[in-house]
Order: sequence, then C-alpha cells, then structure tokens
Amino acid sequence: MARSHYIPQFILRHFCENSLITYCDLEKQKVEMRNTKSVFSEKEYYPEELERNLCEKIEAQFASLLNNKILTSRFDLTLSADDILILKKYLLVTVFRYKNIETNEQELYPQLSKEEIGKFKGDFYENLNKILDCKTKEDMFKYIELENESTNMTLIAYLRDILFSYTVFVSSKHCGEDFLIPDKGYASYEGIGRIKKFNATLDLAQKTDDPLLYQIASMLTPHDYSVFPLSSTMAIITMSPFYKLCLENSPYKIKYPEEASSLSKMLGFGSKEKIKPPKVFNHTGKGTDYVCTISSLNTEDMVFLNSLLVTNANKYFACADVKRIKETIKALHESNELSWHKLFDEFI
Repeated sequence: MARSHYIPQFILRHFCENSLITYCDLEKQKVEMRNTKSVFSEKEYYPEELERNLCEKIEAQFASLLNNKILTSRFDLTLSADDILILKKYLLVTVFRYKNIETNEQELYPQLSKEEIGKFKGDFYENLNKILDCKTKEDMFKYIELENESTNMTLIAYLRDILFSYTVFVSSKHCGEDFLIPDKGYASYEGIGRIKKFNATLDLAQKTDDPLLYQIASMLTPHDYSVFPLSSTMAIITMSPFYKLCLENSPYKIKYPEEASSLSKMLGFGSKEKIKPPKVFNHTGKGTDYVCTISSLNTEDMVFLNSLLVTNANKYFACADVKRIKETIKALHESNELSWHKLFDEFI
C-alpha cells in the first residue's frame, strides 16, 4: 500500500539537516531523526487518482517555482501573474489537503443537522478536487458565489482568505531561529482586530463613500493572516487586505483597537515594514509582474510565528535542527503550551 504525504516531500527536503528531518510526535512525546519518506504520511491517505492529481495539477508546478525562483532569491522576488496563480493554488491545496478527524461533528455543531453540517463543511475529497481542477482565477472565483449550489461555507471562507490576501515573503536567515512545520502545513491567526477590522473598514467606507473600501470590506474574514513555511528559513504570509490600509503610504487613517498600541501588537509580530504588499508592474501587452521584498524577521517574530504553527499542529511537527528552534521551545514551555520540554534537553 502506497504512503500518501499530506506535506509533500519537495517541501520537507528543505527542512532537513544532513538529509534527515527532526520529527516530533506530540502524542507519543517522541523526537527522532527520520527520512522524509516516513514522515507526515499515511498509507492510502488519498485515493490513487487524487494522489496523481496532486502531483500533476499543482505539486510539479509549485516545486519548480519554489526551487528555481522563490528559494534562490535573496532580497527581492519577481513573480509573474502565472506564478501568483500557481502559488495561490498551492496554498489553497495546503489548507485543504490535511484531513481533520472530528469524532462527533454533531456535538461540535449542535445547531446544525447532519445535512447542514455537510453543506457547511463540504466533502474532504471534493473540496480538494475542486481546487485542483481550477486552471484560472475565474475558475476559483466561481466557488465564492453563494448561489453556487456546489459550494460550501468552508470552501468560500478559505478561498476568500487566500485569493483576496496579499503575499508577504519572510526570512529567518539573519536571526538564528528556524521555521518549523506542523502536520497541517500552515497556521492562521485571528487577533484582537479580527472583527473590528471589518467594522472599521465598513464605517470608513460609509463616511467616505469610497468604492475601494466597500470592495475591501467584502473581502475580509476573521483571519488576519496565515503563515506557510516553505523551508527552514523562509515562509509565505498571506495578509488580509485590511492591512494595506494601515501602511504608511495609505491615504486612510485606520486607528488600531484600544487593546493594541501598534501594528506588531495587533498582529503578534512584525511591523509595517515587514508586511508591505508586492509592487505591481503592468506591462502593456506583456502581462503583470509582482515584485516582493523578502523581509527579515527577528527572533521575537520567529518565536511568535513558530508558536502559532506548533499550537496548530494536530499530532506532529518537524524542523531541521532543534537547536535552531531553541527560543520557540523555551517560550512554549514557559507558557505551558509545551509540557514535554525535557524531551528536547539532549538537543539543546
């Protein structure tokens, strides 16, 4: 029986040290060095056809983009419109490819019938195949339409999150703390501004009658951003379009909630410099380029994002070298999020 990887091996290889990855089992409280074939995988996790579609319809394209362009860039990264489509499709597949096992969905959603739960969540395999079959942005946008009977609310929410977000590339090369990767492949963050950002945008739209603000308000979800590790030193952060309104060059004067005195407190990491959207260059008749600055994170930023990733893990997380997530482990232990700190003593 074939093993299916819910984190693809072309990603895992970038979290290896001497061809091995440090694999952390949360249930068994075990840490060991493994090869990438044996981690983040399960026998017959996907049907054979879906396994083949994952490879042919997105993984091959994104692996080429990752290895030949993204990970070879140091300061700025130029992506074409086609590159952005491949990237966003890959991120959407990442969101949907891990199957959350919920033992009693009726208890989790007591207000919904079994049929309503199905409509709300959609089928695991169908959601994945819908994304994989999309060849254009327009193909994806059709699933955001509420009147589309084949669309479920989970699909709508994550499509909005990824398609309407802007992409930020971040690097940990200069701070000494690596990224780790959880079994779900990513983590989302909802901070103190998750609802207030919608209200603030809509209020400002009504005051100014600015159509752009109405458009941005229609794109917002409770998520502030999601972080997707690509290697031990690089990740993608998909930012809510709301945060474009908070940047220095924005004509809008968005005030932070009273609980947050700065953007970094609102987001848990970073600064206005680190969450700038790509610069867009439209070339007449020759397409569009997106120039992304690769922002350097400090240790405090890394600890916050890694802690978010670990707490989003279901059973496993992995890294290249435990010594390079030392501050993350320390912070998790001090916050009581990690009760098995001693397992790492031999590595630290």
